Amino acid sequence: MLAVSFILVFVAVLLTVYFVIPAAVRWAHEMNKKRAKDFARRMDRSMIAEDIQNVQKAFVIAPFAGAAIGFFLMPDPNFRMAGIFGGGLLGLALPKFYASHLMKQRKGQFDGQLIDALMIMSSSLRGGMSLVQSMEAVFEEMPNPIHHEFGIVLGENKMGVSLDEALNRLYKRMLSPPLQQMISAILLSRETGGNLPLIFSRIVGTIRERRKIEENLMVLTVQGKLQALVMSGLPVGFFFLVNSTNPKYFNVMMTTDLGRMLTMTALGLWLVGTFLIIKISSFND
Repeated sequence: MLAVSFILVFVAVLLTVYFVIPAAVRWAHEMNKKRAKDFARRMDRSMIAEDIQNVQKAFVIAPFAGAAIGFFLMPDPNFRMAGIFGGGLLGLALPKFYASHLMKQRKGQFDGQLIDALMIMSSSLRGGMSLVQSMEAVFEEMPNPIHHEFGIVLGENKMGVSLDEALNRLYKRMLSPPLQQMISAILLSRETGGNLPLIFSRIVGTIRERRKIEENLMVLTVQGKLQALVMSGLPVGFFFLVNSTNPKYFNVMMTTDLGRMLTMTALGLWLVGTFLIIKISSFND
């Protein structure tokens, strides 16, 4: 009877390894590819093709890499499944943060180039060019990302989209306050007239003053961010240091109901404290 049970268990494990695990891996791979395609479809007008390809690769690779890292970081067999599960979840979440970082970086580069673009447009308008021609000058002389975005605006305008609508779409992609000032000035000048080069010069001054204020705020919030980094890292560093010197020290926190409850409570309070410190040390436009 024992031999039959052993054979049945062996067959069940063999069938699971042969059929279920490959099917699960294929399903996860297809789901990650689908998420990557959905992301690319939403972001194809806000990011360049190279960044989209990198994010697609991250969507596909990160969950498997996270699960593998979680497996190797948990030497105790009792916690390996938790490590795999946690690493996989982290791998699912990280590509979104990576994509948000790329978009934020791209918008920051766009805002940084907007001063030069306004100066080129102002000089072109003073030289007798039309508004569209001045935008073409920006497209020809400026690098990405403003080269790419102004190219989209000019391409849409050539395809029959009104310039007002194309500029509004540009703002929806970038969501930049200086860009909103530029677009509002252009739309008002097209309806009521006005000295657009002079308005652009004033917008450039406003952007420079705004940038100085933001830099001062960044300097003032560095201390809070450094404090958040140190205070958030101390508990984690203390755990790994003690666990490396005395692996049985935290057994009571993992093997008893009271210990697990206290561990989850401490983890929750740690996350809340870290979140609050980061929010207090940050500022929004």
